[in-house]
Amino acid sequence: MLGSMATSLTTQQKRAAIAGAVGNTVEWFDWSTYALFAVYFGPQFFPASSPTTAVLQSLAVFAVGFVARPVGSVVLGRVTDRLGRRTALAVTILITAAASFGIGLLPTGASIGVAAGLLVLLLRLIQGFALGGETGAASAFLAESAPSNRRATFTSIYSTSVVLGTLLGVLLGTGLTLTLSRAQLDSFGWRIPFIFGGILGIVGLFVRRSISETLDRETPAPKRPLVLAWREWRPAMLFTFFVMSAVTLGFFTFVAGFTSFAVSRGVDDSTAFLANGVSLVALIVLIPLGGALSDRLGRRPVLIAGFVGLIVTMPISLALMSIAPDAWTVYVASLVVDIPFAAAFGTAIAAMVERFPPHLRGTGFGFSYAMATAIFGGTAPFVAAFFSGHGSAWVFGLYLCLMCAIAAVVTWRSRETAFSPMASDEPEAVTQVA
Repeated sequence: MLGSMATSLTTQQKRAAIAGAVGNTVEWFDWSTYALFAVYFGPQFFPASSPTTAVLQSLAVFAVGFVARPVGSVVLGRVTDRLGRRTALAVTILITAAASFGIGLLPTGASIGVAAGLLVLLLRLIQGFALGGETGAASAFLAESAPSNRRATFTSIYSTSVVLGTLLGVLLGTGLTLTLSRAQLDSFGWRIPFIFGGILGIVGLFVRRSISETLDRETPAPKRPLVLAWREWRPAMLFTFFVMSAVTLGFFTFVAGFTSFAVSRGVDDSTAFLANGVSLVALIVLIPLGGALSDRLGRRPVLIAGFVGLIVTMPISLALMSIAPDAWTVYVASLVVDIPFAAAFGTAIAAMVERFPPHLRGTGFGFSYAMATAIFGGTAPFVAAFFSGHGSAWVFGLYLCLMCAIAAVVTWRSRETAFSPMASDEPEAVTQVA
C-alpha cells in the first residue's frame, strides 16, 4: 500500500515528504534528548539531597518548557498563516538547533551556581517556543501537500518523524551507555547529544529551504485568528485538545519518557535504552500503517480502537515496570502499547488538521495541539516519576486510562472527515459536534 502510494507521488510531494520528515526528526531529536538524558545531567544543574530529587527537578523543567509551546503556536502560527509554511519551518528549526547547542555548552551548577539551572530553564522555554510553531506549520504543510485520498498516510510522516527523532536520541544514548562509564556520562557524555542535535538542525535547515509553499497567500489571514477560531471553529479546537491530550500523555510516558522512567525503577541503563529503541523501531513501521488504515476505514474507527487498546495495554506496561523490572519485562513493557498507540498517533494528525481552514491551521490547530501537549504531555514524565517514587504507579495508570476514555468518547461523537475535502474558510457552526 505504502509502496504504491510512493510511486504515484509527484516530485513536489516527494520533496514535501522528505522535508517534513527530515526537519521534524531533527527538532524532535533535540526536544526528546532532554527527557532521555535528564537522569544524567539533572544533578549537574539541580543539586539536591538525592539523585531522585534532582531528576524530578530536571523533569519539572522539562514540563515548564512546554509552557512556551502555546506562546510559540500563536506567534509562529501567525508566521505560518501569514508568511507561509516554508518560512515558519525554517524559523522553527533554526531556533531549536541554537537552543540545543546552548544546552550542550552550558557550564554546570558547580561552576556558576543557581544560574546554571536558570539558563537550562531559559533554553528549554526557547525550544518549547519553537516547537509550538513547528507542529502547526509541519502538519499543515504535509496535509496540504498530500494526495486527497491519502492524507493520513502522508501526515503520519509527522508522527513517524517524531518517533524517529526520539529513536536517534535513544540510539545515541545506547551507544554512549555502552562506551562510557556512568561517571563519564554524568561528567560530559550527556553533552554529546545536544551538540549533535544542533549540527543536525543546520542540515535540516538546508533541506527545508528546497520546499515549495502550499499556502495561498492571496487570501488574507485573519487579524485575530484565535478569537475567530474559538468563535467559529470551536468544535475543531475542542476535538484537537481532547484527542491530543490522550496521545501526548501516552507518548511522553511510553516513548520519549520511557528510558528515564525505566532507569528510575532500577533498570540497567543500556537495557532501558535498548528496550526503548526496539519499541521505537516497531512504531516507525506501525504508525504509517495506522494512517493508511484510517484512509480506508475512516478516522473515527481507527482512533477509537487505538484509545480503547491503550486503556487495556498501558496498565499492563506500568504493572510490568513496577512489579518485575528485569530485562525481559522491560522489553515487553515497551512493546505492548505499540499497536494501539500507532493506530491513534498515525491517524490523529490528519483527523485534527483537516478540520481547520487554511488560514487557521498554524494558529487554531497549533494552539489547541500546544495546549494539550503543555498540560498533559509536558507533565507526564514528572507525574509518572512522582507516583512511581511513592509506590503508587497504579494511580498514574488510572490517570492515563481516564484520558484515553475521554478521547474515545469525543472521537465517537465527532464527525468523520476522512472522505471529505479539508475544511475551507467557511465556518462551522459552534453547536456542531467536532
